[in-house]
Amino acid sequence: MARSVKVVFLGGVGEIGKNMTALEFGDDIIIVDCGVEFPREDSPGVDAIIPDITYIRENIGKLRGIVLTHGHEDHIGALPYYAEELKVPVYGTALTLGLLDRKLSERGIKADLNRVKPGDTVKLGCFEVEFIKVAHSMAGACALSVTTPVGVVFVTGDFKIDNTPIDGKKTDLQRIAEIGAKGVLLMLGESTNVERKGSSTSEMVVGQGLENIFVANADKRIVVACFASSNYRVQQIMWLAEKYGRKVVLAGRSMKGIVEVASRVGELQVPKGIIADGVGKLPPEKLVVIATGSQGEPSSALNRMSKGDFNKVSVGPDDVVVLSSTPIPGNEKSVYDVINNLFRKGANVIYEAMNEVHVSGHAYEEELKIMLSLVRPKYFIPVHGEYRHQFKHAEIAKSLGIDERNIVIPDIGQVYGVNAHSVKQHSNVPAGNVYVDGVVMEDGHSVVSDRRSLAEYGILLVLASVDTAKGVVAGDPDVIARGFNLTDEIESEIVRTVRDTVAAADFEDSEGLGDLARAVKKAVRKLFYRDRQFPVIVPIIVED
Repeated sequence: MARSVKVVFLGGVGEIGKNMTALEFGDDIIIVDCGVEFPREDSPGVDAIIPDITYIRENIGKLRGIVLTHGHEDHIGALPYYAEELKVPVYGTALTLGLLDRKLSERGIKADLNRVKPGDTVKLGCFEVEFIKVAHSMAGACALSVTTPVGVVFVTGDFKIDNTPIDGKKTDLQRIAEIGAKGVLLMLGESTNVERKGSSTSEMVVGQGLENIFVANADKRIVVACFASSNYRVQQIMWLAEKYGRKVVLAGRSMKGIVEVASRVGELQVPKGIIADGVGKLPPEKLVVIATGSQGEPSSALNRMSKGDFNKVSVGPDDVVVLSSTPIPGNEKSVYDVINNLFRKGANVIYEAMNEVHVSGHAYEEELKIMLSLVRPKYFIPVHGEYRHQFKHAEIAKSLGIDERNIVIPDIGQVYGVNAHSVKQHSNVPAGNVYVDGVVMEDGHSVVSDRRSLAEYGILLVLASVDTAKGVVAGDPDVIARGFNLTDEIESEIVRTVRDTVAAADFEDSEGLGDLARAVKKAVRKLFYRDRQFPVIVPIIVED
């Protein structure tokens, strides 16, 4: 019989995004979250990056269920790609499952979705999972208390301690303290904002900041860009629109969809008659536009407005544009490009650097200390952050009395076995990035690598007709370059190399032109080593 609960990190450690952790004991496995990471500059043309679930596939007979902490993309976004394959019950709160169901429906997929509410407990194999209310930037967020045969594993999920939440539902510190008092074996604690001192600001402050903008710009049209999933932010904008006699226009497919889901499950109260079908002939001072695109996404409503190609709203001097968010690391350039373009169109742009129009949904240093002090775990593993975040969170845990030997900083693919006596690293499992470009790419790493090379070095096509009977090139090979300067000297070297390679080929033992093409590619590539250039080389060899 197993003596330890194994914690398998498939994503969300050493990085921000792609959160996915498996807990395993004996013949039972549960998955906590299954999220996506948005593409970066080093993954050109990719729609999304999702976790590698090879280990889960290899142990699919042990999988008992999936539990979700909340409905943000970095926690549920990979499930639509894996739900048909995993085929186990999925548990989450109303908004979490509403958003997931919408994503599944778009792909024509059905899943066994089971709604829970804070305080509920579900049994999955040998695991009992209790959902505990925590405040976050969207409704329905929960921490998880997982009872295992060797002790309790407490997963904070994304959280903050907000004493004045919009919906009045605070982080359930009392229940967390009760769990901590009974004894917690291991805590997995989110680390996103560990570098920020003090405590996070209440979401209520954003409402006050937005109201100031409404009052100061009574004669202007107001455009607010925020995450579609930030239902608290959307709620406050709608309340302000009602208070100041404005209609609301929803710009962006995801914004419309999430407003529909959130209102249907009771997590968004839409004032009667507040939403307009379009801008129409309403004067600017009677309109608020809530738009997607706060991260500069290329196809988002705000980005298209900034370029003048969004037919529903044309931005100009009569507009005040509010970016109610902060750039996710890696998105800064895209966001500021949008801001610059909006200024060029004459709009007055307000963003966090200038006003309190955004607050974080993640706990700051003091809140992380409170959580650790309430849970009082024997072992602590910082998650949901880059290595520096995990390291600083580990330092906080040590300062609060947790033994340094009981703290580990994991990386993706690592596995730790935990029991009352020790935390030990096990053999690593397959893990990393899987790339989605319309569909999940089986050989995504090589595809992305080729795209990087194309972007940096260009492409070289080598076309040659070969007389296999004589073992020579018939005529002159054609060399076509795109993305780099092909000098006459380099072209001559390539032609000579192709001729020499063909002349040296043994056509009797060869498997055909495929072998010859590979040999030509290898020989031509060597010509570029001295200049440290690595274009994508595509040899096309045909028989004369």
